[in-house]
This record gives sequence, C-alpha cells and structure tokens, in this order.
Amino acid sequence: MTLAQLETDLRQKKEQARSLIDATSLKCRDHVVRPASGSDPAVTGRLMTAEERSAIDNVLGEAEAIQTRINGMQSDANLLARLDQITGGGRPAAPASAAAAGAARRRISLGSQFVQSAEFLSFIKAQGHRRAGAWSSPTFESSDSLLVLGTTLTEDPASGGALIPPDRQTGILELRTRRLVVADLIAPGTTDSNLIQYTKEKTFTNAADAVKEGAVKPESALTFEAASSPVRKLAHWIPVSEEMLEDFAQTRSIIDARLTLGLELKEEDELLNGSGVDPHILGLNMLTGLTPVQPLGSDTIADAMLKQITKIATTTFIYPDGFVMNPADWLTVAIAKNSQGNYMGAGPFAAPQSPMLWGLPGAVTPAEAAGEALVGGFRSAAQVFRKGGIRIEATNSHQDFFIKNLVAIRGEERLALAVYREAAFGKVDFVP
Repeated sequence: MTLAQLETDLRQKKEQARSLIDATSLKCRDHVVRPASGSDPAVTGRLMTAEERSAIDNVLGEAEAIQTRINGMQSDANLLARLDQITGGGRPAAPASAAAAGAARRRISLGSQFVQSAEFLSFIKAQGHRRAGAWSSPTFESSDSLLVLGTTLTEDPASGGALIPPDRQTGILELRTRRLVVADLIAPGTTDSNLIQYTKEKTFTNAADAVKEGAVKPESALTFEAASSPVRKLAHWIPVSEEMLEDFAQTRSIIDARLTLGLELKEEDELLNGSGVDPHILGLNMLTGLTPVQPLGSDTIADAMLKQITKIATTTFIYPDGFVMNPADWLTVAIAKNSQGNYMGAGPFAAPQSPMLWGLPGAVTPAEAAGEALVGGFRSAAQVFRKGGIRIEATNSHQDFFIKNLVAIRGEERLALAVYREAAFGKVDFVP
C-alpha cells in the first residue's frame, strides 16, 4: 500500500471518528433522565456508556495504527534521502511525492540492500571480516518492498573508502525490460509455516438449467480433496576474496548477477519440473490432473496454443492467463512470416516486445522443454508461497578460506507451490 493510500485511509478514519464522537455526544446530551413536570424542568444528559467508548476507541486505534504506518514509510523515505546525500547517489534529497519515494525504494536491488544494510556496514567498519578465526557476516533478509535497511555509509577508510565508482548501475530492471519469469505469472503469497495445507477442486459438474415454477431444481456437483505442499529451500553460494567483500560495487554486482540469478533459474525449474520428492517442489508439468495435451497436427504453434486455451476455458471454466515456452519454440513464433515474406509479429526493427500470444503474457525459459508449452490459469489456479525473502550471508569459516582470505557468500530462499485446480493447466505438443 502506498503512502498516498494510507493518508487517504487516515483521513477517512479521522472523519469516521469525528462523526462517531459528535453523534455519541449529541445522544448523551439529549438523553432524558427525568421528564419535565408542572413544577420542575426536565433533567437531561448522561455519560458515555462502556460500549460507546469502546466503539470510539476502536476507530481511534485504527487511525493510530495507520498513522504509525505512515510515520514508518516517511521515515524510510527520509533514510533513503539521507543515504543519497551521503553516497552522492545523484537522486533528489527527498522524493517529491509518495509515488516517487516508492519508486526510489523499488530501484534498490538485492545486492545493494545487502552491502548497504546497517548490519553489513557496521560489520565491515568494525573490521569483523579481519578478526582472527572463523567469522560470519550478520544475516540479511530481503524485504518484499526492497527497502534499504541502513544509512550509515561513509567515506571513512574504515568503511571501505569511496563507495561510488564512476559507473554506478543501481536498481533492478523494470518488468517491461527484464525477462518475465514463471513466478511472475503465478499469484504470490507468504507463509510463516513449513507446510501449506489447502483444498483443491477436483471436478465441477454444472447442472444449472431453466426450471418451471414449483419444479425440482437440478443439482450440480462440486468435489474437493485435501492437499498439502511443503515449503522447500533453494540455495547456493559463491566464493569471493575479502578484497571483493570490501569493494561494495563488486559485491553488489556478484549478488545481483549470480546469486539471485542462480536462485531464479532454479526456482523456474522447480516450479515447472520439480519431482515433488523431498527436497523438491512438485512442479506444474508433473501434475497428474492436467487437461489433455493439445497436439500440433497441421496447425501453427499459435493456433495450437489457442485450441488448448479454449479447451481449458470450456472444460474448467477458468480462462488461462499465461503460458510458458522454450526459447527455441518462441523463436519459431517470433520469426513467423506471411506468404509475402513479412513478419507476422513486430519484426527485427521494432522495439523489443514482451512474449505474448492471444493476449496472454508468456515466460520464455529453458526450464520448459523444447517442443512443448504449458498454458494455464496461473494466477487463478495456483499460488507461490514464500517464507521470508532471499537470505544473504557471508563467512570465512569454510575449509581453508580463512588462511586464503576467501569468503563464502550464500543465498537461499524458501517457497512452496499450491495448485488449486490442476485441470486449469494443459500442455501443447509442438512435435508434428
């Protein structure tokens, strides 16, 4: 939720509280304790009841909670502005609006968060990576909103010297320019447990029909079954030198370019092809209740895809909202030409286009086998639950790393995949 939305909610809560207090005060003032008699005037007025005070306290408490969130977001924006001033980031000292503040926070990549976090900076400044014996960096875990967790960067030599190289490339790529991944298609979720238990739909028989007055209504059938999905861990590590650890730009680029990319690639493979055998996720391609495969036959790839889209929509009443395809198959689609030799799509001289067929966005990935594609209602029939964000840790207590001045940087994440309707997904076979 943005700062502007919270401020709107706060104004509404204040108005609600003010109206409730005014109405309650008026009711107390006009309450008749004793009606007027021939000789005595009426006695009116009373104190608020416990129920009335509780109702007002509840609304005020909600307003105070919203104000606390606003203060926190404003504090984050101020910290980010201070960080820019200290590091010479080239951005304005304070975002001009809540939207600008949110955009600025989202541009901070995972690697930047790690090397700019208060814990990591304090650790480096205190020469924690220089002490004798084994050591480990403080644990850092990314937040959903990708906020910088610290602002204590300095130009002091003990903090690593000048932190900003001449060519500073900050932030993560926007969705319109970065590759769409499988997880982007699926509805997101969070969990605090190690097991997701849910109910998935097996079959739906629709018997709805027109009936005469007083006639027996037809009975439809809807069957469910209990299902569970354990939270699995994906992890890997990269060795770097202590000199690279002190070089914030290098450390950031390694984390962004390799640690997070490696997790992203493995995550795609697990979400699609995981066997379900511990410690693997049960991937979408491995489900047993998929809609039957649509063969290519004499159709083009695009036509076969539409046939599977239509089949899923008419049998499950869930219209697909995305697809996954191998790069080799997408190449066939992208370079398709008509009989005059003109490209059916954007062609080589147009701006880069995100993969899309029949209005559905696609994730093009080698994790999907060549010669087939997966179509489905990713956002409506499946959900990826994450336990926390990506965790980044560093240590020299691995084998002989201490005597070699090497450091192991580890990245890991925990997630689970829940599929609520398996038949909402189906494959298209491109092999003639």
